[in-house]
Amino acid sequence: MNARIYRIVVILIGLLAGLGLALPAHAEDGDRIRSFTIDYSIREDGLVDVVETIDYEFAGSDRHGIYRALITRQPDGDTDQDVLYDIDDIAVSSPDASADFTTSTHSKGLRTKWTELKIGDADETIDDGRAGYRISYTVDGALRTINGIPELYWNATGNGWDAAIDDVRITVNAPAGVTSVSCYQGPAGSTQQCSGAVSDGAAVAQAQGLDKEEGVTIAVQVPAGSVRNAVPTLEPAQTFWGAARLGVGSIAATVGTLVLSLLAFLGMRRANRDRRFGGVTPGIVEPSAPTVIDTIDKDTIPVRFNPPDVPPALGGTLLNDTSASKAAAATLVELANAGALTIEATPQDAGKFKKSGGMQRVAVARDLGRAPSPYAAKFARDLFKGAPTIVLDKPEKEEAKRFASAVSALNSGVSKIPKEQGWKAKGGFRGSGVLCALAAFFMIFVIVISFVLLQIGALAYLGPLVLVMCILGAAAAVRLRGYRTPTGRALTDQVEGFKRYLSTAEAGTLRFEEGQDIFSAFLPWAITFGVAERWQKVCRELAEAGRIPDSPVWYSGPAFYSSFDSGSSFGDSLSTSVSSSTSSGSSGGSSGGGGGGGGGGSW
Repeated sequence: MNARIYRIVVILIGLLAGLGLALPAHAEDGDRIRSFTIDYSIREDGLVDVVETIDYEFAGSDRHGIYRALITRQPDGDTDQDVLYDIDDIAVSSPDASADFTTSTHSKGLRTKWTELKIGDADETIDDGRAGYRISYTVDGALRTINGIPELYWNATGNGWDAAIDDVRITVNAPAGVTSVSCYQGPAGSTQQCSGAVSDGAAVAQAQGLDKEEGVTIAVQVPAGSVRNAVPTLEPAQTFWGAARLGVGSIAATVGTLVLSLLAFLGMRRANRDRRFGGVTPGIVEPSAPTVIDTIDKDTIPVRFNPPDVPPALGGTLLNDTSASKAAAATLVELANAGALTIEATPQDAGKFKKSGGMQRVAVARDLGRAPSPYAAKFARDLFKGAPTIVLDKPEKEEAKRFASAVSALNSGVSKIPKEQGWKAKGGFRGSGVLCALAAFFMIFVIVISFVLLQIGALAYLGPLVLVMCILGAAAAVRLRGYRTPTGRALTDQVEGFKRYLSTAEAGTLRFEEGQDIFSAFLPWAITFGVAERWQKVCRELAEAGRIPDSPVWYSGPAFYSSFDSGSSFGDSLSTSVSSSTSSGSSGGSSGGGGGGGGGGSW
């Protein structure tokens, strides 16, 4: 992955993590709430003051505190409206633990949201395994009016606790007293009643023995006219597109980011078009010729009948395609043809060695000083490392590691040569780079704003933003690939012209000196171009006609052309063996009714 793209991905991940998109922590199995006392004070203006006192027993010794979830939005029964609750004036205290707290907003789907209080200090743990907490806050929107009677129908504890609750005690006070109270306990939907009574004008409810994810809901009525604003705050249920808040601004920002990224890509592609020598035949290196942008159709490049002025491995790199991956197999044959090594083949189990024609080949070091190029010489030294031989087909583990290391070094070295020789360069960093940076900035900005303001509605923008990331990635890939300089383009023309020749030549049309082993001379190129099997078939006809040797001088073993027949040509099977060896060598009314809810646990 390009370094710049990697840094962008890391930044995005960091931003998303910072926005609190990770899942909240859960209580340890065995946590218990020994007592849960909740006092509600209904005010004349319809607000409700809440004080919760929680005696929490932790199952483990490594816990830092508790968290408490308070519902702020939920569906209004089976209607197409949602109820909103405003939680304000939050305060926390504790006589025996840290009362520091942070708040974060969470959601489930489009219609349920809650504020989570995370209480405690990450640098401190609860020493004695038990702590008391006092949480106070004010709720706006908790009351509703039924047949003219104000009512607090409220899920007091919430059904989302990860801890069992031994005892719950709830009191409700109101300006003109309370007229009735009902109490329900158990999992969501339970109609099991709990103790509820009116005492001295206050409602008192009590429940015991609640398991995890069980809670207590109360329904308390007060005299008509005793409080104002006893109506819920309702809002139409959110839809996905409504949550996305599509508008002129959001659409303009998204489209603008797409346009910026597209301009960046087009600019980067334009800046990295190949250059060539103007006014000369493709394939001719003429430094005195003017430099022009390459606009020549590849199909018009003339056929070349002789090997290019670069060795096969470098030719494959210049082509910018899968040819570069065949550098090791091509270089092995180059070394063999130069007399630096020989290849010995012995018959083996045909099933096990099917891809190599039932043969196992071994390269034997001869005169490594005869390597045809510096990179080939280094490859030979890395390949043998003082050993006289190396198995090419299905080598043992240690030899496979040596093979993989040598091939990796070869590929790395060869990939750098075109730039070192001035055959390739990179362009478009300034102008297109600025556009890339702007597009990336706006992409991050839209992501941050979307998740902060829209939360789940931000998913509507993910499609376009993923497209922006892909376009920027493509722009980075274009610059990473770079462009061919005029000399690099001319050499590439030679390579492409020679590729066309080997891809179309027939035995009867080949022209070469009598006795020349044209098979061995051109085989590295045939491997590079992926036409090794075709080339072997052509040369087999030549061998049968007596125009070339029956077997290359660097090969020993069963008859060459009949042993490496159709489907397992020497070159193709060697490429396959190199790939296999290098890969093997590399080291998831009811309880819960009414308003409110939530839950909690420890962390």
